[in-house]
Amino acid sequence: MSFTTFTTIQLFLNPWNLRNIQLWLLGFTTIRLGIVFYDHLVVLLIEKCLKSKVLPTRESGAPPVRYVSLDTRSVVYLSLNALNEYAFVMRLTHYLWQGGHHQLLSWKLTRMTLGNTILALGIMFLSMDMLYAPLHHLLHLPMLYPLIHKHHHRQHFPTRGYLDAGNEHPIEHMIGVMCTWFAVCTAEILLPTIGMWSSRVKYQGSGGLFNVRDTIPWTKGGGVHAATVLVFFQFHAALAMLNHSPYNVQFSLPFMGSTVLFGAENKVLRWLDEMTIVGKWVTKIITGQWFMYSVGHHEMHHRKFNFNYGQYCMFYDLWMGTFLEYEGPLSAGEIEARKIKRLKEK
Repeated sequence: MSFTTFTTIQLFLNPWNLRNIQLWLLGFTTIRLGIVFYDHLVVLLIEKCLKSKVLPTRESGAPPVRYVSLDTRSVVYLSLNALNEYAFVMRLTHYLWQGGHHQLLSWKLTRMTLGNTILALGIMFLSMDMLYAPLHHLLHLPMLYPLIHKHHHRQHFPTRGYLDAGNEHPIEHMIGVMCTWFAVCTAEILLPTIGMWSSRVKYQGSGGLFNVRDTIPWTKGGGVHAATVLVFFQFHAALAMLNHSPYNVQFSLPFMGSTVLFGAENKVLRWLDEMTIVGKWVTKIITGQWFMYSVGHHEMHHRKFNFNYGQYCMFYDLWMGTFLEYEGPLSAGEIEARKIKRLKEK
């Protein structure tokens, strides 16, 4: 192994430059115990505080669903992904501690604004899904699906939270980590860079954007507060766990889609909805229908693989025509009718 390769691996696995393996292992153990605790904490909050019910497919009296136990490959994948998660946490915290892009990311509470907290949090969730959903869709292509993503779909009815969420091919896990980095960097750079470009156009005209002699950088950081990134990471982890749980948790944008805001029989919305696909799209956007988080949506993805590729919002699926509403369990009569139909088709 060359010195350059060794240095690269060291920077990836130990960005804090911990002095000995004992400290590194202590950190790894702490993160693993923290994830187990957090997984149970999320379940406790959902059950005891929010009083969430289970999905209709998991209710007592519903037809029994098939659960798949963890096999040897699953244990190997979970172990490799645990290592990748630890490296990611170390690199993320080190990035934040160093001040992010151009060292403009702040830890000071006095530097908190609406832009680097609430707005940045929204940008992170949206940008992550806008990258993750199409990459997830690619993993379902026939030539890739059996090689990478098929293992994750062994469980048609996810129930174990983190264990089912993290039980995926290491390549797929690396894609998920990459999407998380993309979300953080987008939130940090997007708005400050737009502001910088606008200022240059204002004072230098459009030619200011293409002045090759200018030494001013093309991007600018500082668009997100360090605390916002930590909050995003907590919600991201919790929602990923919930997506692979039996609980019927769902929500949409809190201020949109409400009859208080638009009226139950709003004439404009009804007129738009009766129009072509453009009008329907406008309706979905202004009423918040494109941002709908639902554990049921992800259960449908595990049950019917070619639908609901998004994690948090259904914007990509509504756009691509791959969105599928949640379907409850079939009755005994419906199951028998489908069997008869299949036999007739043969």
